[in-house]
Amino acid sequence: MKVSAISNPMLGYKLDPGEPGLSHGAPASRSVLRVLSQELSNYYAFERKAQKEGGYIIYGGIYLDLRKRGSFLAAVAGKTRVWMYIPGKNDQDRENSENEGLKVDTRHVSEKIRQLQLKLQIEEDPVKREELERQILMLEIAKNALQFGMSFPKYLLGILFDQTA
Repeated sequence: MKVSAISNPMLGYKLDPGEPGLSHGAPASRSVLRVLSQELSNYYAFERKAQKEGGYIIYGGIYLDLRKRGSFLAAVAGKTRVWMYIPGKNDQDRENSENEGLKVDTRHVSEKIRQLQLKLQIEEDPVKREELERQILMLEIAKNALQFGMSFPKYLLGILFDQTA
């Protein structure tokens, strides 16, 4: 029986322009830890920014691009995506904001509702139709709350978006 050698190449990383952190490489075996730690620091930076502005994160996610490098499944890239709600900001302030995360406003919720309604029109399974109707109703409640400036606990809005994702 012939045993092949384990290949553990060194991977180099670049940071996005303006992204804080160090752009040092990592071996393929430790790449997931390297990329995940960078993306977690980005997520916490968004969270600090939201708290500083009096808002909170209602949904966030870290996405890793995993590919085989050498003998390992390695993280070759990562992305942090955040939806923030900052009470009292109007649409013009949102457009001028320097935040790179996605702000939740009624337009984003309306777009998600529209997508779910399109799925509902073509869905034939009654169980799936009922689930889509429930998701639309929950998003409409969240949209109305955002329009009237009601403050919701962070975990409640997070649950709403997690169930409709």
